[in-house]
Amino acid sequence: MGSMQAAHAGTVDAAVILGGNLYAANPDATWAKEALGRIGFKLFLTTTLNQGHVTGAEGSECMILPVAARDEEWEPTTQESMFNFVRMSDGGIVRLKNVRPESVILADLATRLLPESPIDFAAFKRHSTVRAAIAEIIPGMDQLASIDVAREEFHIRNRLIHTPDFRTASKKAHFRTIAIPEHLDRSDTFTLSTLRSEGQFNSIIYEDADSYRGVRSRWSVLMNADDIKALGLKRGDTVNIQSANGIMESVEPCEFDVPRGNLLAYYPEANILTGTDVDPRSKTPSFKSTQVQIKRSGER
Repeated sequence: MGSMQAAHAGTVDAAVILGGNLYAANPDATWAKEALGRIGFKLFLTTTLNQGHVTGAEGSECMILPVAARDEEWEPTTQESMFNFVRMSDGGIVRLKNVRPESVILADLATRLLPESPIDFAAFKRHSTVRAAIAEIIPGMDQLASIDVAREEFHIRNRLIHTPDFRTASKKAHFRTIAIPEHLDRSDTFTLSTLRSEGQFNSIIYEDADSYRGVRSRWSVLMNADDIKALGLKRGDTVNIQSANGIMESVEPCEFDVPRGNLLAYYPEANILTGTDVDPRSKTPSFKSTQVQIKRSGER
């Protein structure tokens, strides 16, 4: 997000973009496209082609280098689970002989571009070197330095709590009440949250239907049945959803168990509506609170 903010503030000569779909992962699709277009040269290291490789490319240049996926790594790898457990693999399969891990490519580039650097970039081709650096820098990751030899997977220190003892003077959790933000008191204004479907991984869409919510198309907006009735909508109608950032056209309203005055739409399709405002503490973009209005398709 920070690199996109810098690009949007002014022209950036060049950038290395590792994996992911930077275009689809950012709010405000118009803003994201403009920011990507301000980067003169983009070097992508990626496993799969995505929208970010071709969006905002009209006035700039880009190079795409294919890299090995996680299950194609040449060496043993580690990853952290959602339960703060560090697991180790034995490496991956060889799917394509001409594809290299991104760590190898970056180390080779750094060695060639910065030959006088005191850092031995070539050493970081080895995953064990990367793990040793992480173990030295990040608290609670000490065991990562010896996992290649010990082969002992572990929970990250101070992340897993088995007893209700908290790191406070009283050893008890401290709770605060947070006031609910005030919204516009207008009957034609809704609060939009974006979400992912069942057949989706991050910004990758595997199927159009959402079996979790019984929705046939991602080009849908989930609404309270009373809101649909109040707007005089019927089955087969389509609407336009508009915010201060953009407009999403010809969207099908679908009844869903959501509170009145609230809407749900799918990410990243609805990124055209979401803004770049962030929470002051967490810096999380406002994907879950966007003020929008709904109008019938063709109505202004």
